[in-house]
Amino acid sequence: MAGLNGDKRRSDEPQAGIKLKSRRFFPGAGPKERPLKVLIGRTFYRTLLLSVVATVLTWSLGVTGLVLWGQALRPANYYENLIPEIASRIQALKYPVTAASQAEVQRIVPGEGLGYAVFDTSGKQVYGSFSLGPAYAIDNAADLLDRLNRPIATEGYYVHYKPLIGPDGNFAGAVALRYKLTVASSNPSNSMPIVLGGLLLAAAPFIYLYGFAVWGGRKLSRRLEEPFGRLIEGTEKIREHDLDFSLMRGGTGVRELNQLLVAFEQMREALEEALRREWESERERRDMIAAVAHDLGTPLSVIRGHAELLAEDAGKRPERVARYAGTIVDAADRSIRLTEDLSAASRLEHPGFVLNPEPIDLEAVVRAKAQEYAFLCRKRQATFVLNVKDVRGNDKRRLLALDPHRINRVLDNLVNNALRYSPENGVIALDVNIGYGEAGFEVRDDGPGFEEAGGGRIFEKFYREESARPSDAEHRNGGAHSGLGLFIARTIVRKHGGEIAAYNRPEGGAVVRFSVAELTDLTLTSTEKADLTAIDRHDQYR
Repeated sequence: MAGLNGDKRRSDEPQAGIKLKSRRFFPGAGPKERPLKVLIGRTFYRTLLLSVVATVLTWSLGVTGLVLWGQALRPANYYENLIPEIASRIQALKYPVTAASQAEVQRIVPGEGLGYAVFDTSGKQVYGSFSLGPAYAIDNAADLLDRLNRPIATEGYYVHYKPLIGPDGNFAGAVALRYKLTVASSNPSNSMPIVLGGLLLAAAPFIYLYGFAVWGGRKLSRRLEEPFGRLIEGTEKIREHDLDFSLMRGGTGVRELNQLLVAFEQMREALEEALRREWESERERRDMIAAVAHDLGTPLSVIRGHAELLAEDAGKRPERVARYAGTIVDAADRSIRLTEDLSAASRLEHPGFVLNPEPIDLEAVVRAKAQEYAFLCRKRQATFVLNVKDVRGNDKRRLLALDPHRINRVLDNLVNNALRYSPENGVIALDVNIGYGEAGFEVRDDGPGFEEAGGGRIFEKFYREESARPSDAEHRNGGAHSGLGLFIARTIVRKHGGEIAAYNRPEGGAVVRFSVAELTDLTLTSTEKADLTAIDRHDQYR
């Protein structure tokens, strides 16, 4: 970009190899500057330290509360200590193994924290408040005898089996008493606070670590969000070509961000200066082209008119006068074409230029132009061929919203360019493919082809391929051109949402392909929108 490389650096711009010193841009402003890795490290260590301190305090309070409250709680083996007394009372019953004794056994065994089950001599459960799972079921009498008078752990419980004696003094069965060795199970009415308190104490380190990490992250994030917000805002302004702003609004306390802001501000200043010079140069160039086109248009038209009168009045030497007059007319024609191209290029580059779309029958427009091209080619001993293909179904064809005058200008430039360098008896072909909301075009000739085919230079303003285009063809087909035809064509095509490219044909000659897309309804006038709506409705019910 102009002004970025060739100008002398200002004294306040950093030289190559010198680190940015952001403090001179933020004198006495903001917190003390530190590297980002230091701030992240401090956030991590602060989070870890606060989590440890808070966890220790929580555990200390929890242990203190447990000690004070624990005096009123039952111990974990409370129900285990009751088993001998409960078993003795059940054994004292006359018929403990029969179902008739279930109500008495239920009154003896506490309803909370302790379960019971009564088995006969074969190991079959007669009644009880719980049932053994399949993995711990009693298989036979021997299995039952083997479990007597010793605790067995089953499914998170401890089970004691005590023998029962019948009225005849013989072994009648056994009673199983089930319990848990936890403080929560020994205190059923307080089990929920005990469980929640234990979970809280166990999860305290993780809760504090997460909480302080979120707090520290948000604190660091707030420190970083403001400068990043400035950068995003500045980027949006640059994208909109608005460089009248400044990022220097106080330091961030982060060394890397301060350096980034300084670098961005220096870039903005350099870009502002460069763009200012470029915009001024561009405006001057457009004004110059417009002025030249306007100033040359009228006198060249006058010259053409007088030359035509001179050609009609041959005088004493009619052959010479006619030859000179013809030369004047040709030169005037070329000058007028040049001014027209300059004027067209200036209008297309103007920021306020917009297309004028209207609903058109593209095939009809192209066929009408094809008649002009065929006549022009016959005058220059060439053949013109037109191929139009509409891939849409007959029931889905409708008018396309395009700028027909600009499309015709593109075709005129391409066909004239092909005709200018086409040999005698050459063939110029125009292929048109019409699709749904778009169209593709291809112009072919059998001339010498492009020297820069496939590149972008041939679409630059005032670019002419002298080595690739023979001079005899130029003089035979209308003289040298302005070098603006392909530039104008590319500009119009891109404004239609398409692209254009040039190639050389393997069998010889040049080909230019371009596409255009239908312009949106937002670019149409209210009358054109109504026309398209009426056309669509007609196609729907046709």
